[in-house]
Amino acid sequence: MRKSASQDTTEMSQTIVLNDSEIEGDIILPGNLCLFGKISGNVTAKGKVEVKLGAVVTGNIFCRELEIGGVVEGNVEACFLMIEENAVLKGDVQAGKLLVRAVKYDIKRLRLVRK
Repeated sequence: MRKSASQDTTEMSQTIVLNDSEIEGDIILPGNLCLFGKISGNVTAKGKVEVKLGAVVTGNIFCRELEIGGVVEGNVEACFLMIEENAVLKGDVQAGKLLVRAVKYDIKRLRLVRK
């Protein structure tokens, strides 16, 4: 009997939100998100979320890996969080690993946990 491949070994799908797009409401994704536009709502993704320069998220983000280059106004929970140089982050953060390249950030509460 042959076992099927687990979800961890398969490629994750990627969703791209372009810079002229605005989404209102919560988003739940089975894979990755690359955001150039705006989202007003919570983002939940099993993979990586990239908030590019010029992109805005007004809501909480829950994902495996988060890279912020734009603006996030909400709480963040990720295994790995990278805050880029021009990023703006306002909210509580829970992460397993943290890399900060930003000059300006406003983290109300930071909690590093093993994930």
